[in-house]
Amino acid sequence: MQSIHPAVPAIAAVALGAASAAQAQANALAATPSDVVIYGLIDSAARHASNVGAAGEGAWSMDDGLITGSRLGLRGSEDLGGGLRAVFSLESGFEPGSGASQQGTTTADYGQEAASPRFWGREVYVGLRNGWGGVSLGRQYTTAHQIAARFQPLGNPNNTALSVFSSHHIARQDNMLRLDGKLGGVELQATRTFGEQAGSSSANGAWAIGAGYTNGALSLGAYVQQMDNRAGTETRRIVGLGGNYRFNPVFALFAGYMQRSAEVSAQKNKVFAIGANVELGSATTLSVEVFDDQQSGSAALEGSRKVAWVSASYRFSRRTDVYAAVDHNRVAGGYTKPSFMGTPGDQTAFSLGLRHRF
Repeated sequence: MQSIHPAVPAIAAVALGAASAAQAQANALAATPSDVVIYGLIDSAARHASNVGAAGEGAWSMDDGLITGSRLGLRGSEDLGGGLRAVFSLESGFEPGSGASQQGTTTADYGQEAASPRFWGREVYVGLRNGWGGVSLGRQYTTAHQIAARFQPLGNPNNTALSVFSSHHIARQDNMLRLDGKLGGVELQATRTFGEQAGSSSANGAWAIGAGYTNGALSLGAYVQQMDNRAGTETRRIVGLGGNYRFNPVFALFAGYMQRSAEVSAQKNKVFAIGANVELGSATTLSVEVFDDQQSGSAALEGSRKVAWVSASYRFSRRTDVYAAVDHNRVAGGYTKPSFMGTPGDQTAFSLGLRHRF
């Protein structure tokens, strides 16, 4: 009979111990409550707009959703005990007509790094939460963007032709530290965006504070946000407040105000918004919104942008709906022509969209 090398029993014992430790760790992880969800939304709209070309010509296009951008995401949480949870979110935006990634940034500025395209362009963060609030770190929505959604009947529109607030406050920023808390019935939020510019603690950075209050049919919000450009030569300040009130199951009214100013530039903007949701039936919602953006600061800057849109949606189910919308833009004076317009003046568009959530 062949003898067994003296080292074999020792190696076997070590291997058995390692396997037992690995199994114990696996059992411990399996016993920890956790949850990961894969979700998404595809929203595609056929759209015809006037005044798109350099000579004012109209054009047909297939666009990402008017109100809700298409996305694919993962969201998860782990129960750490004592009411504390670890949370994360990874959300990628895409163009349904071509499959291209969205939310790219060609030039670093005002709290965003240069990254085009971005895969996780909508948001990517990790954080801790409990019943009192939480902390999160990563690419996240700005305080102004989140609170301004309370002022508008369908939240912040995804299409820039229907949106005004977002063009001033910027929807997302990179390298953000966010704190959330509650004080009685008031929800509080504070953020600090790190600009990551050597020799400057403010260049390409930002800070913001905001508060929200909801009580039954009433929802209110207010915020202050300050952002610096990458060169550290300009500071933009945004102040906003507004909310909504649901009078009955059929009618809800929305109103908001935003003011933009700068430390160096003379440009000032005051934006007024009013809108409504009307439930026409158990499956049909009519939404209307009007924006008035008045710009001042000098004779050259004096101007305005006025936006009005109306949308009707019909829900086939909780996850699938179809919608139609008409929107109109008018740009006058020294107001910078939006990129979606061919020439300064007027643009009218009609869109028909289909949206599915999963």
